[in-house]
Amino acid sequence: MDGSSHSITQLIRFLHSLRTDNTRQSSNRPINALLIIDVQNDFINGTMALQNCPSKHNGEEVIPVINRLLDSINFDLIVYSYDWHPIDHISFFDNLPLRSHLLTSDSISLADLRLYSTATFANNGLDCMKQTLWPRHCVQNTFGAQLYPYLKIIDEKNNKDVSVIHIHKGTKSNIDSYSTFWDNSKLNKTALQQQLQNKHVTHVFVTGIATDFCVYSTAMHALENGYKTFIIEDACRGVDDETIKENLYHFMQKKR
Repeated sequence: MDGSSHSITQLIRFLHSLRTDNTRQSSNRPINALLIIDVQNDFINGTMALQNCPSKHNGEEVIPVINRLLDSINFDLIVYSYDWHPIDHISFFDNLPLRSHLLTSDSISLADLRLYSTATFANNGLDCMKQTLWPRHCVQNTFGAQLYPYLKIIDEKNNKDVSVIHIHKGTKSNIDSYSTFWDNSKLNKTALQQQLQNKHVTHVFVTGIATDFCVYSTAMHALENGYKTFIIEDACRGVDDETIKENLYHFMQKKR
């Protein structure tokens, strides 16, 4: 879906039509989930604000689009995901000295690693693990890890027709997790897949930050798990324009 407001209007009409066309046969009605990925303070105006990344995107621009979707569509399930890292997390550049002994022989050397470099770590006897080194961000129970205050938070206590879940990822010190389904080595899964299955979800709509990392990884795993999956580009912002282009192309090829 392209990046115009018109596409959001089309999406809203499309989702309404899905529900209306299947009203008489409720058993055939699509079950729609909206995934809101990592719309957190640190990615909008904090330590990892997208405006300081190569794309120079303004992460706050996703807010009105996501809020409009929440106001306009009766999704069956709404998922808010959080990057939720311990203070000694492997993705933080300033934690690199904690794991310098795990750098593999073919990794960039410790002296040459910089912010946003990719290090290669030995991974407990498993395949080596590549890790982008990010600024410290979304540390558990900090302001930077909180959802952005202007994002609409649905409370299912006041909306009996919708289920709302909150998923925390990247919670283990020694492995990162871009996807809201799995960590980056697929060693540990979150509760998301089970929740989608419990609700009999058929269609997954992915929004949030960042298009080329956590949004993309989540969408790819949703496809892998058999859901009809859409990335709503209007409601996403990313880190690097080239990577965004490449990963969206890869996603579309996978959908075919």
